[in-house]
Amino acid sequence: MVNKNIAAIGSAVFLTLPWIIIRFSGFSLTPPLAAFLSGVAIIGAAFLLSWAAETSEIDVPRSASLAFVALIAVMPEYAVDIYFTWQAGQAPQSPYVHYAVANMTGANRLLIGIGWSMVFLLAIFWKNNTDKKFVELDKSINLEILFLLAATLYAFTLYFKSDISIFDTLIFISLYIAYIILAMRSPHEEPELEGVPSFLASFGSLKRKLSVLLFFVFSGFIILISVESFSEGLIKSASHLGINPFLMVQWVAPLASESPELIVAAYLIKRARTTASLNALISSKLNQWTLLIGTIPVVYSLSLGGIGALPLDHRQSEELLLTAAQSLFAIAVILNLRVSVPEALLILALFLVQFFIPGVGGRVELSVVYIVLSLILFIWRREYLIKALKGFSL
Repeated sequence: MVNKNIAAIGSAVFLTLPWIIIRFSGFSLTPPLAAFLSGVAIIGAAFLLSWAAETSEIDVPRSASLAFVALIAVMPEYAVDIYFTWQAGQAPQSPYVHYAVANMTGANRLLIGIGWSMVFLLAIFWKNNTDKKFVELDKSINLEILFLLAATLYAFTLYFKSDISIFDTLIFISLYIAYIILAMRSPHEEPELEGVPSFLASFGSLKRKLSVLLFFVFSGFIILISVESFSEGLIKSASHLGINPFLMVQWVAPLASESPELIVAAYLIKRARTTASLNALISSKLNQWTLLIGTIPVVYSLSLGGIGALPLDHRQSEELLLTAAQSLFAIAVILNLRVSVPEALLILALFLVQFFIPGVGGRVELSVVYIVLSLILFIWRREYLIKALKGFSL
């Protein structure tokens, strides 16, 4: 068993080695190959991050540890989006201004459309030992649901603005800080670790913490040396292949940068921890829907050399509207802490529909569909929202 765990760690590290060699050897690669190898390195780092983050559950409360898992797991997405935002500040009239929002909205919608539906369906058909065609969630997830709802409702205001400003930063980051404070108050539960996290947990306290720290530092290093080549490689590859760079940044980039969240979720489902799996994904979504959006104006201002707000054009405003609408619908689905197969498939189907709707108008219409369905579910399940609010306290 020890050899199996060591082999798993070695395999994750091996995924990063080709890019490390290329990065420091000075070899010149074509943009598609550079994007591929740096993306593979990010995925290798994602495995190490997920193992280290889960091992950290030993030392902190469950909700806080899952929030920490989400924060660490979302690092690749932060790195990619912060890179685009920084470049936007350096050249405010460049396409990078569009790429920052494209990457953020694409990652958010991918996380729900693929991530959440994947968790529900895997939990029902893979780990459900009964004939139930639904999955039940624990009420402990209500904390994340309420804060995600608050962040989502505020995110709708961005549709009516011409930019994302420092004021928005204050709102979003305040929500995230409040969430972390409450998560830290949750009771500590001894985690049931398996695989690599169990192997790391078998070490003495000092050795375990040093091993986890090493995983974090190494993964962060890999992400740091990979993000620019990955991001630029995708943009140049899009131009070379005749693909719209905006779409490449919005959908292809998140497939690698969101891999940590999806890896963590699938891993937890494998261990029959459905609530923990969805909790990790909700926390990741909450991270991106608060801390990431809130960071964008700060990074943009630092790059710009003064206080500034990231401008939004009509296309970006529509993307934000659609992302907020999808988030609202997903919250409405899980509000009763029970998700059926049709509901999981509907989340997936509505996500896929957007790829067949041309133009900005189509995104607005899809947003309206999301909002109408959400309102119906919120009215139908209003007693669950009341229960969640009653159990909420600062």
